[in-house]
Amino acid sequence: MTSTAIARGGGICADSAEEGRIAIFERVAPSVVYIDTFSERRDAFSANVLEVPSGSGSGFVWDMDGHIVTNFHVVQEAKSARVAILTPGGTGGMGMGRRRNTATVGLAGTTTTTTTYTSVRPGAIGSDGSTVLPEFTRTVHVAKVVGVDPTKDIAVLKVDDVVGLRPIEVGTSTGLRVGQGSLAIGNPFGLDHTLTTGVISGIGREVRSPSGRPISNVIQTDAAINPGNSGGPLLDSSGRMIGMATAIYSPSGASAGVGFAIPADTVRYVVEMLIKKGQIVRPLLGVSILDSKQARQALGIPKGILILEVKPGTPAAQAGLRGLRRTESGIVEIGDIIIAIEEIPIENEGDLFRSIESFQPGDVVTVTVARPEIEAGIDGGPEIKLKEIKFAVKLIASDDSAFLKG
Repeated sequence: MTSTAIARGGGICADSAEEGRIAIFERVAPSVVYIDTFSERRDAFSANVLEVPSGSGSGFVWDMDGHIVTNFHVVQEAKSARVAILTPGGTGGMGMGRRRNTATVGLAGTTTTTTTYTSVRPGAIGSDGSTVLPEFTRTVHVAKVVGVDPTKDIAVLKVDDVVGLRPIEVGTSTGLRVGQGSLAIGNPFGLDHTLTTGVISGIGREVRSPSGRPISNVIQTDAAINPGNSGGPLLDSSGRMIGMATAIYSPSGASAGVGFAIPADTVRYVVEMLIKKGQIVRPLLGVSILDSKQARQALGIPKGILILEVKPGTPAAQAGLRGLRRTESGIVEIGDIIIAIEEIPIENEGDLFRSIESFQPGDVVTVTVARPEIEAGIDGGPEIKLKEIKFAVKLIASDDSAFLKG
């Protein structure tokens, strides 16, 4: 005998797995928000400054205080943002209706005006005309930015005076295995609260953040992630947030079965620090580097990364590390080559960033470099030899650096 279950609204659940997905969606969807961003444009005829839509994305409720987590690139160039939230109350709050109490505020503003909508984008209404989660009302609130971390593509927004928020359950990205089930909830192409499913298809990936720095330990999934999903949660099969959707790999810009999510452990660390301090305090070494395999081969450097410049006044400068320099006679001397930090080999830019970020400002770390020195070769001509040297470098907070402050 085959058992079936009747889903809410009269649909039939074919099996327990399907029931589980429905239950997860209905539990987590109210934690997922829709974010609209706006820029300013001056009207050519009236010279008035107009607010125009500039983009959209997803996010999720972090806590009962109104903190909203999303990607930095979602709000990067916006002048203002509005967050659509599902809160308990009302009947068919996501059905068709009208707008009330429209308002706008700059992202750096300190006030928040609530705008209540009962209108809906396509996708929130089922094929039979029923609404998604009819026991919730969809309200829109003007948000302010609490803090951003471009290097991890994370931003924290805040909405005030919202009753009935449902924070997402935060899991852990530690111990994830390829093949585990994954679910993504977001707003692709403006379609509210879309659920897609798949598996974790890769772990330990690396993608570039908006700042150009690599984000490590990124989760790869084949759950469809499309434009508009950015900032939405990636869930495990229990409905816990294990990552935040950040990018897709696709020549067309639409889902090609390769999506990426920032791991939950990284999200938690960054979000908690942004809420507490409003900024991320990271340790600073104080060098610019050349991360090019071709350049290393051309210069005869077997391993490590070449220091191009040592920033004045930074820990690297105080410890005595050297960058690329030109002598009085016009000869270019190769800088130090970082080959290890705390005896852990450094092969590329990602290795360096991951290593430095594992420490705290004030920590003293051992940086091993290969220093090029010119010696007489066996034929009497000059020959470059690499001399291994260890330096004790005391890291400082990046925001304490005069260089970073300009």
